[in-house]
Amino acid sequence: MRGSFRIARIMGIDISVDLSWFIILFLMVYSLGFFEFPRELYPRTFFPRADVLSVTLGIVTSLLLFASVLAHELSHSWMAIQRGIPVMNITLFIFGGVAQIADEPDRPASEFLIAIMGPLMSVALAAVFGAAWLWLQIIENFNFALPLTPLILLTGLLAQANGALALFNLAPGFPLDGGRVFRAILWAILRDVRRATRIATRAGQLIALILIGFGGWLFLTEFEINGIWYILIAFFLWNAAGQGYRQTVVRETLRDVRVAQLMTREVQVVAPDISMASFVTEYLIPRREQTFAVSDGRALLGTITLNHAQRVPRDRWAARCVRDEMTPRARLSVLEPQQTAAAALGLLSRAGADELPVVEDGQLVGFLGRRELTRFLNLKIELKTR
Repeated sequence: MRGSFRIARIMGIDISVDLSWFIILFLMVYSLGFFEFPRELYPRTFFPRADVLSVTLGIVTSLLLFASVLAHELSHSWMAIQRGIPVMNITLFIFGGVAQIADEPDRPASEFLIAIMGPLMSVALAAVFGAAWLWLQIIENFNFALPLTPLILLTGLLAQANGALALFNLAPGFPLDGGRVFRAILWAILRDVRRATRIATRAGQLIALILIGFGGWLFLTEFEINGIWYILIAFFLWNAAGQGYRQTVVRETLRDVRVAQLMTREVQVVAPDISMASFVTEYLIPRREQTFAVSDGRALLGTITLNHAQRVPRDRWAARCVRDEMTPRARLSVLEPQQTAAAALGLLSRAGADELPVVEDGQLVGFLGRRELTRFLNLKIELKTR
């Protein structure tokens, strides 16, 4: 996500926080530390006010809630890795967390297992915090001198929150976890992932409409500010469901075509020893290509693009040569002509590249990038609308 920054790396996965996360963190700390916990800690006070204890408890509880969300996403990610699907990153944001996987599962069983792991983790956390809450209650009943009320409040709220997270995510609407489980079951029955996704998407949008109605009723009749929150979540779900369906259509459309059918076969070759200044003036500016092969006439040494030139200060262009700045062959992700375009799109995403070389029998035969894939998809759309 744009506007996010990395805070940790777990299981080889970058953990990032979006700036919007700080909004919900502030609201949660404010709500818990200044209202909820003062009422529970000081029930006999007519106007309970926040103090150091209630605010600290609000901060700790809020952070543990997001740690629970992170554990939920890590469980998805762990199963994805077990099923051979790389995970690029996990981002916490205003509506929770999202794990960005490099490619969608290619079998219903993988989809089911990856989707169900998140709710199972939330149920497990709810059970652990619930057991801790019950144990603390028992201890307090036997020893009133122990000040366990803050811990009882913390564990009780975390148990409820994780239980609610599991229940909400199990709703059978795409792209919620329950919607992905529903899609996996439909996919296995119908043998058609596009149709299964369409049905699960409609279910997800129906859930969004129900949330809008419920949120509107809360806000207009009960004057509950939480109603607006339900409406915002509903709009997010509606858009995410539609976007998820479009991504499935794109992936399935690209699965029917090979890299060799879409790649650019005219390869522009750059000598490794020319200066970056010559590369910019003689290759980048007069030509439309995005990526250039670097070769000494015998073998592919690497590739170089506009991005490489932008990373070098202009006053250093004359002193630096292409060999110094190129991405070397050993670090290149490469495509093969017989791969599907869907696999190519996944590799482009994992590599964070706009274009990749296509290699056959060790020889460079072309390039394929997002530009060619987009052109093909637009052509398919044009043909269907006429």
